[in-house]
Amino acid sequence: MKNRSPLVLLAVWSLGFATCFAQKQSPDSLLRVLARHRGQDTVRVNLYLKLSHYYFGVDQKESSAYARDAIMLAAKRQYRYGEARAHNQLALIHSLANEAELAIACALRAESIAERNGFRGLTGESYRVMGLTYLDQEDFTKADTFYRKAEARARETGNQVLLAKVLNGEGGMHIRQDDRAGALKYYIESLKIAREAGMTFYMALILSNIGEVYVSGDPPDLPNASRYFSEALASARASGNKNGETNALANLGKVYMLQGKLGESEALLLESLKMSEAMGIRTTTQRTYLKLVDLSLRQHDFNKASEYIQKYYALRNYLMNEERTKEMARLEEKYQSEKREQQIKLLEQEKRFETASKNFWIIGSALLLLAAIIIYLLQQSRNRKARELLAIQKTLIGKLEEADLLKSRFFANISHEFRTPLSLISAPVEELMREATAAGQGNLKLIKRNANRLLELVNQLLDLSKLEAGKMEVVVAEGELAQWLRVFTASFDSLAEARKIGFTTHIDVPSGKFAFDQDKLEKILTNLLGNAFKFTPAGEMVRLSVQIEEATGDLEVVVSDTGSGIPAEDLPHIFSPFFQSQHITSDGQPGTGLGLALVHEMVKLYRGTVDVQSRAQEGTTLTVRLPLNVDKLQFARFAAEQLPETLLLNNKEAEPGLAAEDILPVQAGETILIVEDNRELRQFIAGAFGNAYQVLTAENGESGLQMAVEQVPDVIISDVMMPGIDGIELTERIRENDVTSHIPVLLLTARSDAESRMEGLRTGADEYLSKPFSTEELRIRVANIVSQRKRLAAKYQQEMLGTHPAGPQSAGPHPVVPSPAEKILSVDDKFLIRLRETIGEHLGDPLFGVEQLAGEMCLSRTQLFRKVKALLDTTPVDLINDIRLQRAAVLIRSRADSLTQISYSVGFSEQSYFAKKFRRKYGVSPREYANS
Repeated sequence: MKNRSPLVLLAVWSLGFATCFAQKQSPDSLLRVLARHRGQDTVRVNLYLKLSHYYFGVDQKESSAYARDAIMLAAKRQYRYGEARAHNQLALIHSLANEAELAIACALRAESIAERNGFRGLTGESYRVMGLTYLDQEDFTKADTFYRKAEARARETGNQVLLAKVLNGEGGMHIRQDDRAGALKYYIESLKIAREAGMTFYMALILSNIGEVYVSGDPPDLPNASRYFSEALASARASGNKNGETNALANLGKVYMLQGKLGESEALLLESLKMSEAMGIRTTTQRTYLKLVDLSLRQHDFNKASEYIQKYYALRNYLMNEERTKEMARLEEKYQSEKREQQIKLLEQEKRFETASKNFWIIGSALLLLAAIIIYLLQQSRNRKARELLAIQKTLIGKLEEADLLKSRFFANISHEFRTPLSLISAPVEELMREATAAGQGNLKLIKRNANRLLELVNQLLDLSKLEAGKMEVVVAEGELAQWLRVFTASFDSLAEARKIGFTTHIDVPSGKFAFDQDKLEKILTNLLGNAFKFTPAGEMVRLSVQIEEATGDLEVVVSDTGSGIPAEDLPHIFSPFFQSQHITSDGQPGTGLGLALVHEMVKLYRGTVDVQSRAQEGTTLTVRLPLNVDKLQFARFAAEQLPETLLLNNKEAEPGLAAEDILPVQAGETILIVEDNRELRQFIAGAFGNAYQVLTAENGESGLQMAVEQVPDVIISDVMMPGIDGIELTERIRENDVTSHIPVLLLTARSDAESRMEGLRTGADEYLSKPFSTEELRIRVANIVSQRKRLAAKYQQEMLGTHPAGPQSAGPHPVVPSPAEKILSVDDKFLIRLRETIGEHLGDPLFGVEQLAGEMCLSRTQLFRKVKALLDTTPVDLINDIRLQRAAVLIRSRADSLTQISYSVGFSEQSYFAKKFRRKYGVSPREYANS
């Protein structure tokens, strides 16, 4: 220890602190410590490394991300010990994913840093990772070389943990060369050292390796193999080693297969395959495919065996790609070349002190360089043919992928094109239905119903194309699952009544918040129930059961019917897109083959399962299981906001909560205020926007006006006929108030005559919609209003800030707002002029901010923020900074003063912060701007 630098001593102390701390706390606790520890120092580097170690073999993306964070921070702080450790960790992550060229590159980088700084223990770890990587590539010569270097370095430094890992790797090299006795010797010694060192996380891998020695014997020693594999599985689960658990499951599956327990073997192998694919451990996936091939042959299931062998060779071809082997050789050659250059520099320094050996060192260096050139040329010649073959292979693969991509694009584009004529059919039909007589309603309803059906099919086609293209993801948010299920399933009661089908539901889900993807779950349930009703004749039953399994915590959805059932020969194909079955619907038409295919793909995306049981003329039962626990939803993206509360239209006790204000939290940023005295209509309109906007509701004009001033929404939808302040007066007061004058207003009324419409529009209303109205039309009008406000905000911002696409050359001041002599100013124009003047008066005050600006404008901070955001589509903070930077650009261009004095004059007290903001806005530094 006495020979180490103070930086290394600090690193060792930091690593010990982080390791001890992480052992006592969960990853969530580590993340909270990381969030509180703002310092960019070595402690933070080691916290990143500890998180990377925790997620290693569990979530490779997270593990890799933390390792890269550690590398960047360590390099920034010149913390070489942490940088070398982080490169070794990243190399190990790439090696586990069989990304050999990346693993070698990272390990070589770690070895280079460690060797230069005298970290001999870390060089041993680099050698071990390189040995492991070459072993996976079956390059035994190089693997043996690096393992021997790693073992020597581990014994030299007394690093027992490294020694146990190295001996385990050497055992793996012997077993792959059919030296079972030599492998067992290394494994037993490795296990002994691991037990003494307390390496509980790593022991599962060693135990599995010993089991593989016994199972590979001739004949195999199955009792000993089963014992070691079972001990490995228990150790892996106890220590949270997901990689070790995957290996142990696959190996136990092989033992059961050799013992003739084919059912138990298949269950374990499939579980191992699922885990290895989820974690991206390709080597384990490849080995599991081989075991599944053997199992399928024993089960006489040759189709499944053929499928597994194809998957095995596809993965094997990827892993053994000759281009990747060449890349590893190139990286190692580059590394060796760098080391030779360093040696040459050292020799040049020694020449000054040892003139007698000058000629010797020159000749030696020249010969070394010549040898490197010759080796490089020989390597290039050997790989030329390999590159040509690989280029042909890549061309063929590229053509196949291009053809598949063109097919998917055509499929998506033609589906989009269908939507336009369908919309043009539906809209005129709605208008005709309003005007048609009772006798003509029948045909129009038929047209409307079939147009909606076609639109539904097109939407399903688009969803399928998104799923196949990998452009759909699971986005979960917390919400009242039980309440949502009850309200959703109630919408099928009328369908059941119309078709004279019995419909029963059993929802056994506890109340409380659960994380789920409402859109995916709604589409799954809609297709399952829709199919059940479609294939069930009148007088029969459809049953829905939803519960949470106690053992797994998964959501189980069971939809059963007593309809026509599915023929046995069609069951294997019902989840295939466009499969045309002989399964006939209750109206005598075959199915489209889209609904169950979409369900299957969405359940697969959700990492769930779907099973079907059916008999012809007896009915069908479909069972879907979806994960609910947060630890099983790591693959999903968690929405920033919770799901909106479900509107309970039949709950009369909900009225008091609606009297003043209802806020439905949603994902979008825009806010809508609905002012309507009819509770049911108010709730219906709120429900129509609940998934796209933040919705506020008020039951009369007085509370609506108060809420508009306090909350400053983006759009107001108001009824005209209300007691007290009606919609016309409400619009007038909104236009007269500086805080709310910019808010668009859409009026709803039962009076559709032209005079009433003109009265509403004269008060300043932006839209006027007659009742009854189309919900889709209302949504579109609101969307158009929001879009128009954004375009108007861009126009105001251009006038306010003089923003032009020309760049910094045109950053000078532009006309802000036309003067009163040029046009009649609106309330918003006057507000913007006053806002600009107020900021200009305090431009040189570095303490002038949003609070002071809000006070000067006689508004609250929230009101100012929403007013500025609505008018200029920016925040007050950014507006102040933009005006300051605009003024600075004018002063710099006119060379009015030094850059330092200019930054002070526009309110920036720190030169670095001013330069950073200026570069972000104009793309160049202030000095570059001044010289341009």
